[in-house]
Amino acid sequence: MLNNFKNTLKNNILIRYLFLAKYLFSKYFYTIHKVNIKNNFFKFSFCFNRFNNNYIDFDIKNNTAIIEDLNKNNKSDDIVSKHKKKNKDATDNKESNKNVQRLFKYDNLKGLAIIFVVFVHLSFPFFGFSIYKDIGTLLAPIAMGIFVFVSGYFSKVDENTQIKAFKNIFIPYILFSTFWIIFIVLAFGNNLPKNPYLVPVRGLWYLLVLFWLRFSLPVLVKIKHIFWISLFGALAIGLINVPNNFLALTRTFCYLPLFLIGFYFKHHNEYLNSLNYRIKNLILKMRNFLINHKKLIFGILIIVLLSLFFIFSNFSFSMGFFGFKKSYVALGLSRKIGILMRLFGIVSTIFVIILINYLMPNKQSFLTKLGRSSLYIYVFHFYFTESMKKILKSDLGSPLFNDPILTAVYLITATALITFILSRDPIEKYIGKLLNLLTRVFVK
Repeated sequence: MLNNFKNTLKNNILIRYLFLAKYLFSKYFYTIHKVNIKNNFFKFSFCFNRFNNNYIDFDIKNNTAIIEDLNKNNKSDDIVSKHKKKNKDATDNKESNKNVQRLFKYDNLKGLAIIFVVFVHLSFPFFGFSIYKDIGTLLAPIAMGIFVFVSGYFSKVDENTQIKAFKNIFIPYILFSTFWIIFIVLAFGNNLPKNPYLVPVRGLWYLLVLFWLRFSLPVLVKIKHIFWISLFGALAIGLINVPNNFLALTRTFCYLPLFLIGFYFKHHNEYLNSLNYRIKNLILKMRNFLINHKKLIFGILIIVLLSLFFIFSNFSFSMGFFGFKKSYVALGLSRKIGILMRLFGIVSTIFVIILINYLMPNKQSFLTKLGRSSLYIYVFHFYFTESMKKILKSDLGSPLFNDPILTAVYLITATALITFILSRDPIEKYIGKLLNLLTRVFVK
């Protein structure tokens, strides 16, 4: 009788300790998975959700406690797998949301760039108005710089990088060049261009530049101090006269520093970790300051753009110079002045693009759609601009050459219509299918 009473008292005390422990673990570790009370055997499981996701079993029997890893407990495998899956899903969702935000931002950048490109190409016939010439001179290198920067940002180095560059860039370059040649011959009766494909036709130099950059990237990233070498190459290529933009080699060298800036910008944390501790902290403080003071960035950007506008407007050669196509001698410059001007052009373009990158919001907007369709807008807007040139030479276009305000209305309206039409889903869908079909002819 006395022994039964002692056992009952002992069990009641143990139960109270058990539920007290359950309360404490629920409070500090969030989740109690199970509590079993059977035949003087007490067991409950919990998860260290707050700390390191380790799963523990507490077995209490005869006033003793045993701690085991639940991964070794077959009865608890369902608990472990359930919570691991939950944690994995949460991580995947977080990464997915991060990628969506990132894509919105860089799609917006491309959307802004393609608006600049279409506007500048439409304004070419009106360069008799100095205001449009100066605006075109300012926007052209910035717009193409943004495209190169974003292309570098999304470039990857793996065993298929060069194959993908050939299939996704060079083959479309050949096809789009063929389409353009057929168009100008049939629509306007032009002669066949000399050295087709070797000398890029009507703005398609960008695709050829992008092909060279992507194709050579696996080799370039293995070279120490490649950015500074590329900057030297961009300055040195101006000393050589490459006729007729042959294979877009001059532009490839000049845009390589921007491409590498974009590529390393995505992996800047790895680069920062390789720097001296003090230098790394200084760069991080500067970056955080810029991120947290966007009004200041906007003010700096406006000042820089106005300064560049003033500088460009005072150089008659500026449009050809910042197109990065001609040598210094062909532009009528001495070597020293040419090198200094090209260095200024590249550095100022990089600076402006980084400021715009920090200002661009990570939200979906009308720019997002334009950015996602930027390739098709870029390639096919030339068909519109070339056709409009014929109209502008007629009596219908003569009023535009006499009134700069009317010209502004025309440029803004035409830019909006062209980008809207070419960004529609059917355009992207059917052109994409056609490209895939024709690509299979060249690549199995």
